[in-house]
Amino acid sequence: MILLSSNYFSMQECRAADASDKPQSGNGMIVPSTTDAFPLPRRKPPIESAAAEKVSIDEPIFSKLNAIVDTISVLKAELEAKSKVLKKTNLEQEKTTILSEIDEINRTIKEQQNTFELIQTGGLDLAKIEDSSDKTFDWQKNLLEILQPVMNELHEYTEGKRKILELQNKIAFYQSQIDDSNKALEKMARINQDALEKKALDRFLLVKKKWENLLKDSVHQLDAAKIQLDGIRLLEREEAVSFTDQLKQFALGRGATILMALLASLFVFLILSLLWKGILWLVMRKQDGKMSYVQRIANLVFSAITVLLSIITVFIVLDLRGDQVLVALAVLLLIILVWALKNSVPRYIKELQTMLDAGPVREGERILYNGVPMKIERLNFFSKLINPAIPEFKLRLPLSELNNHVSRPYADDEPWFPCKPGDFVLLEDERCLKVRRITPEYVQLSLRNDSMPQMYAIQNFMEACPKNLSTGFIVASTIGIDYQYQQISTTDIPKIFQEGILSRMQHESYGQTIRDISVYFDQANSSSLDFKIIGTFDSAAAPDYYMIKRDLQRFAVDVCNQQQWTIPFNQLVVHRPD
Repeated sequence: MILLSSNYFSMQECRAADASDKPQSGNGMIVPSTTDAFPLPRRKPPIESAAAEKVSIDEPIFSKLNAIVDTISVLKAELEAKSKVLKKTNLEQEKTTILSEIDEINRTIKEQQNTFELIQTGGLDLAKIEDSSDKTFDWQKNLLEILQPVMNELHEYTEGKRKILELQNKIAFYQSQIDDSNKALEKMARINQDALEKKALDRFLLVKKKWENLLKDSVHQLDAAKIQLDGIRLLEREEAVSFTDQLKQFALGRGATILMALLASLFVFLILSLLWKGILWLVMRKQDGKMSYVQRIANLVFSAITVLLSIITVFIVLDLRGDQVLVALAVLLLIILVWALKNSVPRYIKELQTMLDAGPVREGERILYNGVPMKIERLNFFSKLINPAIPEFKLRLPLSELNNHVSRPYADDEPWFPCKPGDFVLLEDERCLKVRRITPEYVQLSLRNDSMPQMYAIQNFMEACPKNLSTGFIVASTIGIDYQYQQISTTDIPKIFQEGILSRMQHESYGQTIRDISVYFDQANSSSLDFKIIGTFDSAAAPDYYMIKRDLQRFAVDVCNQQQWTIPFNQLVVHRPD
């Protein structure tokens, strides 16, 4: 700081003159004036002061140096005078005051000497150069310096409100003092002063004078606070800006800066990402879409560089726009983000292992997700999972979710899903339904004519162990005849049943889908000889499953009627003693 004052004593005298000019209360206290106690809001410096500063800057160097030397001489003389006074005084309080003044003078002398050297060397600071090698890095201090523009902005933004609140509190305080002083003086007025002795009367008048002075001081301070509060509110009304104007100023100022920074960062991110994807496409098209270990490391490093350059772009744009407040806010947001993510480092390390194809899940292997087999087609920050049996069955999972599973290699002939849309499936409850739609969340089933659709959660559908009839199926039925045909039950009857049922079923709509009709002797039941009828059909007969199952019994009964075979029913035989 360059001090060009030619006389240190003149400043002290001015201060003393200012203090003598202030009004004093009855008890000898200096009562601050309205502008001293509550300074009105500062406005921009007048043009004259700016011109004076320009003259001071354009002043020849030798004049500045001479003025500084004169100031140092005056300060040293003042220092000697203070030292002599310090030796003579015996009061501790006065010694403390003088020592404080001596320290202030020494500090001023040091500043003047440094200023002289700075002017002489053209602005080079030797002390800064000498201390630079020994200076340790203090990240807390540097962080506070970065965030200082934000604090200054907030302080300036709330300064008016804080001053108004402070003045309102002062008004309430002084009003309370005035009320208390009036009450005390009213009570004093009721006391008969003529009855007091001389000493008591003197003491009484002294106390009364004290409260009267307090009342006057409070009234003065109250008026001063009200005047300044009115001045601040008047200034706010004069400088008030409508919300539309504020929004417009923000849009043209910091809003435009923020938009430019975000667009520039997004542009850098997209350009680098597209460039890297193009490079990977050129490299991997001869590798069947599979990445080597080195390529995975390169992909990870390039992704980190892309994010880093995008962040740096934001700071470059903010710095070019010269908005240090936004720079400080960006640094603060970055620190908060890093601090919030520090507890997630172990999880990120695990995800990095997965990205390098060295984790619990590997690219090209098989996992079970919600009970459904899925193939890991591509490992990335968002990995791609598919089901080869259903092309439209695709999932995109983050690494955090994928790391909860363990993959395994698979064989080429392993099934991936029990059915596909359009197939007919047989559930555990013997219902034959058509598969209309399959999604990662549900399977929709219906009757053969697409009526009565039903929704099954994908996991519940898999647990129901559905049988796919659209790859071919078998229908079995049982029929029993009377024991009177026991002699031919294992020889002629099965063949007669087979020929009769087959000939009739061939005339049905599904006749061309029959692969085989077989009839075997099953068991000798309690009241009948049972035969097992097994029909094998192609996938085209799946919609006729219920009809086929009925026809096997119907045509078996027709054969019995044609051959006049008795179909027994459960009988209860009662034996009576002779």
